[in-house]
Amino acid sequence: MAKGTIAFDIIGTCFSLEKPRQSLIALGAPAYALELWFAQTLRDAFALSHAGSYKPLKEVLAAELPRTMQTLGIAADKAQLESAIASFAELQLQPEALNALQILHNAGWQIVALTNGSEDSTRQLLAKANVLDYFRQIYSCDAIAKTKPHPEVYAMTKQDATGDIWLVAAHAWDIQGAKAAGLKAAYITKQEREYLFIYPQPDLIAEDLVTVADKLAESIVTYT
Repeated sequence: MAKGTIAFDIIGTCFSLEKPRQSLIALGAPAYALELWFAQTLRDAFALSHAGSYKPLKEVLAAELPRTMQTLGIAADKAQLESAIASFAELQLQPEALNALQILHNAGWQIVALTNGSEDSTRQLLAKANVLDYFRQIYSCDAIAKTKPHPEVYAMTKQDATGDIWLVAAHAWDIQGAKAAGLKAAYITKQEREYLFIYPQPDLIAEDLVTVADKLAESIVTYT
């Protein structure tokens, strides 16, 4: 018996972006450089996808970083830039993530990953963090050559799902994509703090992953 399926966003939700942030700070960039780099990367990945083209997230990150550093007036050589990009393979699991996964697993939820990252890199992150066994499936945008928030990305979670499907994410743009695609959604406020009011509202808003897990675990609805 399962309560349904929970799809976790990976980058920035289950895993912290502190490693890339520190790699940029080490090059002399301000702390907000990470947000600038990542936001511009997502923007240009979305633009490619919207126009009918596609590039894997890692390639867009690599293409974007030199321009970000130039915008900030930071000089960095090729090796330094490559080191910063490589830091995305060293992301650390959010402190409360393991507890949240355990709560949901014990409550009977099916757990999957839904990510703009590659399946291979996501699998490696989950394995290094010793949480891979909690995930029944990893759905990567690479599989359909479209990025979230395209509705076809969220549709992948419906392939082997029972009952309600939830997306858990710390990005408002991701939440609104899930809602538009017919999923339920839980928004984590830890990173962005406020939800964008012009978007469809989430079904659940919480400060961290454990709070979301506790609330979903309390659900008494089950599916056979």
